[in-house]
Amino acid sequence: MSKGSTPRPYSISQNQFAANWDAIFNKGKVMKTGTCGCGRSPTGNCIGWHSLTEDEYKVKLANYKEFDKKVILKEEFYDVDKDN
Repeated sequence: MSKGSTPRPYSISQNQFAANWDAIFNKGKVMKTGTCGCGRSPTGNCIGWHSLTEDEYKVKLANYKEFDKKVILKEEFYDVDKDN
């Protein structure tokens, strides 16, 4: 046998490993729209802004709105009339 051909023995069950993985990385779970409990997220989905101070929140929100405005303007700029 070559190096690495024999798996290491498991110290926990595969079910426990999967549960730990999901708990840490939230894999396999689809985020539902409107999951923000604090109401601070501009998208409706939790993006971690609940832990910000009021001043930090205002700065993040202003930055988000500025970025969102640039994205919308860029989309409008590149919007080509498909009939022509």
